[in-house]
Amino acid sequence: LNTKFDKLSDEKKVKYSEVIYDSSKNIYSLLENLLQWARTQTDKIEFAPTSFKLKDLVDQNFTLLKEHLTNKKISLKHDIKDTCDVYADRNMINTVLRNLLTNAIKFTKAGGNITVSTAEKDGFIEVSIKDTGIGMSEEETSKLFRVDDNFSKNGTAGETGTGLGLILCKEFVVKNGGEIWVESSAGKGSKFSFTLRTS
Repeated sequence: LNTKFDKLSDEKKVKYSEVIYDSSKNIYSLLENLLQWARTQTDKIEFAPTSFKLKDLVDQNFTLLKEHLTNKKISLKHDIKDTCDVYADRNMINTVLRNLLTNAIKFTKAGGNITVSTAEKDGFIEVSIKDTGIGMSEEETSKLFRVDDNFSKNGTAGETGTGLGLILCKEFVVKNGGEIWVESSAGKGSKFSFTLRTS
């Protein structure tokens, strides 16, 4: 585009523009995760837990990811009530939700479904994000959340990743006093769950 703009057809200009757009979004997401993770490693990130409604944060992320959902014709829904209040750092949990939802979209085929649900257990809210995607083998799931054995694979539409998002998710959930885990099997989708304190 930079050197041959006048010689390219409109079709190729559109194609190259889409590639640049997608690459820019991926680079921005990677950079944001890298910076946040680096700040956690040097204790430079502010930890400011407050009480907030989980539904508002989930709805905010649903709106943010609407374009991705439309492009892949994926249905996204939740059953979180207005009364579901949690006590955590809102910015950190926003990053956790965004990463987990983005991953669910990434590994779900066109026409699939993603569901976010909650359950109250022993003073904690268990948040689960379940998809009908391609799933993972036991060997693959054992490599998640680990800096020493970083794992990543391409999505159903060729989306790329680094595996850093899940490492950041674990850092943030643990920082907020919770736990995070995954249940998955190849070809049968995945279910990522994490816990947060109730307010």
